[in-house]
Amino acid sequence: MRTIAIVVTYNRLPLLKECIAALLAQTRRPDEIVVINNSSTDGTEEWLHTQPVVVVTQPNGGGAAGFHRGIREAYGRGADWIWLMDDDTIATPTALEHLLGAATKLPGAGFCASKVVWTDGNPHVMNMPDLRVYAHGLPFNRYDAGGGLLVRSSTFVSLLLSRGAVERFGLPLKEYFIWTDDHEYTDRISLGGMPGMYVPQSVVQHKTPLNHGSNIFEDAPRDLWKYRNGLRNELHFVRIRYGRKKYRKLLLKRIFVFPIRILKRRKDHKWEFIKVVWQSSLASIRFRPLPDRVQP
Repeated sequence: MRTIAIVVTYNRLPLLKECIAALLAQTRRPDEIVVINNSSTDGTEEWLHTQPVVVVTQPNGGGAAGFHRGIREAYGRGADWIWLMDDDTIATPTALEHLLGAATKLPGAGFCASKVVWTDGNPHVMNMPDLRVYAHGLPFNRYDAGGGLLVRSSTFVSLLLSRGAVERFGLPLKEYFIWTDDHEYTDRISLGGMPGMYVPQSVVQHKTPLNHGSNIFEDAPRDLWKYRNGLRNELHFVRIRYGRKKYRKLLLKRIFVFPIRILKRRKDHKWEFIKVVWQSSLASIRFRPLPDRVQP
C-alpha cells in the first residue's frame, strides 16, 4: 500500500521540524512526505529543501486550501492512502503502523483517525471524532476487535484517507480557508457510504498552546479572523447537510441571540465579536462552494 504523508505548514518552522522528524522515525515510514508550504516567510522553504521531502509552495489559502492541494498532489502521485496533518502534529513512532493495520480490517474504509492528545497526554478536546451509537447502520463498536470504533467525522490532525474516498467524493472545500473543512469532508465521505474509524492505538500529539476548543465568549481578539471564516463555514455546512429550514433557524439565532449572549458573557471586546458574528452570518447567505473532483 503506497502511503503518502501530507503536512500543511505556515510560519511554524520549529514545530514543522518536530513533525517531519516524527514522520521519519515511524516504524512504518510513509513512502513519501509532501509538505504544502502556504508561502511561509520564516525560513521554512529553505529548510525544507534540505530534507527528504517533496515541497509544494502555494499562496496562503489557509489550512483548507493546503489540504485540498495536498490530497490532489498525493492522489496524483499514486497514493493508496493519504496521511493528513498540520505542522503542529507530532506522531508517536507507531502511529501510521496502527492506522494502516486498522484500515485493512475495515472493508471499504473511507478514513481512519488517530487518537489525538495534548502535551500532557490528555485527549485534545479540539480533535474529538464524532462518535455515535450507530454509524453507517452498524454499532459503533462493530470492529473494536480490530482495534477501532466507527465514527461519522473527524479532524485532519492525523487522518488516514483512502484513495477510493478521493475518487468518489472529491476534495475538501478550499474556500473554507480554516475550520470545518475537515468535518464537512469526512462527514461527506461517511454519509456517502465509506465508513470512518477511530483508532486509539494510533497516537499523535497536537502541540497547540492550550488544550481547548474554540470559545467565542473567551477567545482573544487575535482569533477574530478564524471566527469570520469558521462561523460562515458552520452555517454553510448546516445548510448542505441538514437543509434550509435548520440553516435559517441557526442563521436567525446567530443574528439575534448570539449578540445578546456575547454582551452577557464576554468580559471585553464585545462589539468586535458581535460584528464578526453578523458579518459571517450574512456572508453565509451567498457562500455556495462546490467540491472539486479528481480524475480517476
